[in-house]
Amino acid sequence: MTTSTATSTSSSSRAPRRDQAGTGLIGSVFGVLVFLFFLFLSAQVLIGLYASSIVSAAAYSAAKAVAGADAAGLTARAEDAARRQLGAFGPGASFEWSTDGDAVNLSLTARRPQLLPDAVAPTAHHVTRSVRVRLERLR
Repeated sequence: MTTSTATSTSSSSRAPRRDQAGTGLIGSVFGVLVFLFFLFLSAQVLIGLYASSIVSAAAYSAAKAVAGADAAGLTARAEDAARRQLGAFGPGASFEWSTDGDAVNLSLTARRPQLLPDAVAPTAHHVTRSVRVRLERLR
C-alpha cells in the first residue's frame, strides 16, 4: 500500500505580489492619524468644558462674596480670590462689575486653553460668563 501525499498551496500561505507590497502600511498610518485627530479633538472639547465650568464657578463665587458684604473695597479682594480659583486662566481674566439698587452684576471673561491649532479646531478663544446675584440686606 502506497499513499501519495499531495501538496496544495493555499492562498494564505502565498507571498504577496510585488505590486501589493506596502499597501497595509498606508492604511495603518492613515488609521493612526485619524485616531490621533479624534483623540486631540476630544481632549480639546474636555478642556474647553472644564474651562467653562471653572469660569462659571469663579464668577458666581466672586459675585456672591461682593453681594454678601457691605465693605467698599471688596471687589478687589473678590477678584483676587477668583483669579486664584481660576489658576492658569486667572492672570488674563477680565472682570466687569456693575451694581444696581438690588443686585451685583459680574461679567467675567477668560482665555480658553487650546491643544489644536485654529485651522483644525476653530473654537471661541474666550469664555465669558455673566452672573447676577441679589444683594443681601437685613430687612
